[in-house]
Amino acid sequence: MEDVLQEIVRACREDKRIFEIVQSVALMSREEKEQLRAKVKNYFLDKTGQMDVQAYRFYNFILDNANAQKIVEIVSSDGLCV
Repeated sequence: MEDVLQEIVRACREDKRIFEIVQSVALMSREEKEQLRAKVKNYFLDKTGQMDVQAYRFYNFILDNANAQKIVEIVSSDGLCV
């Protein structure tokens, strides 16, 4: 889990768009996150490509627990992105 966290932190530092997605998720209420989780699950249900699988894992991870908030805190504290 820590490996995935660090990988996403690295991606956020390199690509502002990814960081913006994580920030948006971090600001969502629990209900909004559950709605997005359902949409992500439905969208990726029949996707099998490598990029699709990675995107699904990314969304699953940032929607789980407080992972999005942790990522935002780490990236924001180093000042390398945004």
